[in-house]
Amino acid sequence: MTNLDIESTVLSLTKWFQTIKTCTIATSGGIDSMLLAYIANKTIGKEALIAHSTSVSVPILDANRIREYANKYCWHVEFIDAGELNNESYRNNPVNRCYYCKSCLFEKLKKLNHGVLITGTNLDDLGDYRPGLIAAKEQNVRQPYVELNIDKAMIRKIANYFQLHDLKDIPASPCLSSRIETGVKIDINHLQTIDKIENIIRLELKVSLVRFRIRNDKVVLELEPHIVEQLTNSQRDLIINKIKIIITPLAIPHDIQISTYEKGSAFIGVKNN
Repeated sequence: MTNLDIESTVLSLTKWFQTIKTCTIATSGGIDSMLLAYIANKTIGKEALIAHSTSVSVPILDANRIREYANKYCWHVEFIDAGELNNESYRNNPVNRCYYCKSCLFEKLKKLNHGVLITGTNLDDLGDYRPGLIAAKEQNVRQPYVELNIDKAMIRKIANYFQLHDLKDIPASPCLSSRIETGVKIDINHLQTIDKIENIIRLELKVSLVRFRIRNDKVVLELEPHIVEQLTNSQRDLIINKIKIIITPLAIPHDIQISTYEKGSAFIGVKNN
């Protein structure tokens, strides 16, 4: 992959936004939508509305990242609450929970009435189980990365090309509800607790990838394998005791375990689109 290939892809994205002219970009705070917002802002300026939901199911760090970029690059930004937690189907946490989440988000963003609604879905996402894509199709949401055949590897290369190194290296940041085992009802207090614990562990262990999972019969702190291997018994005990203090008032299992990170491990069900 040469710089020429990357520049050609950037040019394609630039032309795409020039054609669209006015848009609202659903920005999660991850590399895909953040890079899309960055390029849109460079291309059409205030005609690109960068929108982010600050509902309780979204990690606080994501909103902070968007605020930093908005201040640094003069983004036209709007913070909303998608209101998915008001949806009973969402709170019941079924296999297709993401469908209800995205439906709520897109409905709220459309009310902003600011051009074409866009997401950072990339080519690789099409091979995964993402019921939110059904909601996107129902509401005519555009996906420039998909339309231009851009995958995750190219997105990281473009971020590096623009020297957005903080974006290039951030791990995936799915919603906090993804930490709750399928079928376990979603509770606002649990979401806030998940975010609190993950932020505490990030700071204490100086790591970026942390998942605190609430399962039907236990809670699990997931870390990268090399971090788990390096933990001493005293460190494990200290972490478990801190978690125990935080979760004691909550109606969740108090069996606390530390394990290696496994993508999507709280999901239980058949992944059919």
